[in-house]
Amino acid sequence: DDRTKLNQSVRKAITLLRATAEDRNANVSSLARAAGLPRATALRMIQTLEQEGFLLRNPGDDRVLLGPELLRLARNTDEQPLLREVARPIISDLMATVRETVTLSVVAADGGLDLVYQVDAPHQLRPQSWVGQRFPLHASASGKVLLATYDEERLERFLLEPLVRFTPSTITTAEALRSELERVRELRYAFVIDEEEEGLTGVATGIHGQTDELIGVLTVSGPTQRLDPHRGGHA
Repeated sequence: DDRTKLNQSVRKAITLLRATAEDRNANVSSLARAAGLPRATALRMIQTLEQEGFLLRNPGDDRVLLGPELLRLARNTDEQPLLREVARPIISDLMATVRETVTLSVVAADGGLDLVYQVDAPHQLRPQSWVGQRFPLHASASGKVLLATYDEERLERFLLEPLVRFTPSTITTAEALRSELERVRELRYAFVIDEEEEGLTGVATGIHGQTDELIGVLTVSGPTQRLDPHRGGHA
């Protein structure tokens, strides 16, 4: 139908943009092949994208480059508010399902985690508001998710500082933390039980971008008596 035809045209244009980004030597002919289009059709689309500033043709060698308008839009895109808005309904649904507090943390420019959104559990006994706070990486579920993405060199730098003990359950040795992070990588989620604060349990998993980089973390938190199955909870 007409809607499908319009969608296909947009998809072809997006294919041209992606193919241009992936091929430093892209030209009209190679882009036409990548999009599965006749050369004349691809040329018209490339000319349209060029007029809008999304593509740029080098007249010297017929190469096609990403245009300044596309780069300007990319620079002005802030992933944090975008992620927060996209995650809002997901977080609300998750809270309604598990009936525990759910938070969203985003990876900040300095590499840390900023907690930016929280939906509270319906119980009277629940965690406080953490929006705007940061947690110790080695003693929080969200922090473990972030640490599990570190390469060996970055993890070594992190371990130069002592691992502060907050409770008897806090991990304070490099060997124990390395073992814990291996488990996080294998399971693709992290949990803490009484590690930063007695009586507080959390489970977290990462949100990854198109190139698999960590951009955010979703965490479910609540009293250990409800979340730890070994203490009669429903985790």
